[in-house]
Amino acid sequence: MKGARKVDFKQMKYYLMIAELKSMTQAAAELHVAQPYLSRQLKQLEDELGVTLLKRTTRDMQLTAAGRVLQQRAHELLELRQQSLRELTAVANGMLGTLKIGVMASINNGLLPTWLAQYHHNYPKVQVLIEEQSGSKIRQMIQQQRIDLGLIRTTSRLKGFQQLELPSVPLVMMSRELHVSAERKASPILALKDQPLLVHHYHVAVIEKLCHDAGFNPHFLAQVDEPLTLLRLANQGIGTALVPQDWLDLVPTKQLQVQVLAVPELTRPTAVIWQPSKLSLLAQHFITLIQSQEFKLTRTYV
Repeated sequence: MKGARKVDFKQMKYYLMIAELKSMTQAAAELHVAQPYLSRQLKQLEDELGVTLLKRTTRDMQLTAAGRVLQQRAHELLELRQQSLRELTAVANGMLGTLKIGVMASINNGLLPTWLAQYHHNYPKVQVLIEEQSGSKIRQMIQQQRIDLGLIRTTSRLKGFQQLELPSVPLVMMSRELHVSAERKASPILALKDQPLLVHHYHVAVIEKLCHDAGFNPHFLAQVDEPLTLLRLANQGIGTALVPQDWLDLVPTKQLQVQVLAVPELTRPTAVIWQPSKLSLLAQHFITLIQSQEFKLTRTYV
């Protein structure tokens, strides 16, 4: 057999029909081409491959050993071509591929799993990749087209991004025994005075400033990076945890008292962000889906 050649799928289709029917006349009729033309195509294929594919007699045609090998390979090639065309069409239509989402580790928004479940129902062959990163890193990854969109905390409009505002998430106080006087309820930040606080590093600076402005120093018992650690410490009765309300579903909290800390500076708006010019069709479908939703947090505490 001669060196590698470009696959001519039309010739493969013609040869496969001839090989299966073992009749040039019947193959020509099935393919709606003239018999002399089909004979020339077969002869050209044999010349290019440097092998004899069929033995012809006055009564019938028989496949040679090379002909039987090519018959199998022609089946595989044509099937692969059809599968490739179907996949390319699916990708072009946003039905196949990978949706890449960046999420801040401090966000446990119950909306995202709901959205992904609906999206999976509509596009079951699309894979989802979720990256947990900081807000600045997520913005950078979108700009570099390493992810399609991001779910972040933000207090302002971001230049160069389109964003969809989600419900703001307040901080809540969580403790085995939570006693807040009427006086301190009138000035919510005073509710933190003398409390052994369990906080995420993300909230330390703003809590310190608010407490100093109110005339006292906060008592940080623990500062951690992992949301589950805060909730588990609070469950063990170790201090008062300050956590975003959307973290409460991470662990059972029935034995804890919960109170919203109604301080605007500690309320973190959440948004989905993306860059329209860099949005894949898969991501466009996802954005369309979430824009059609009514946004509701899964749990509310007063």
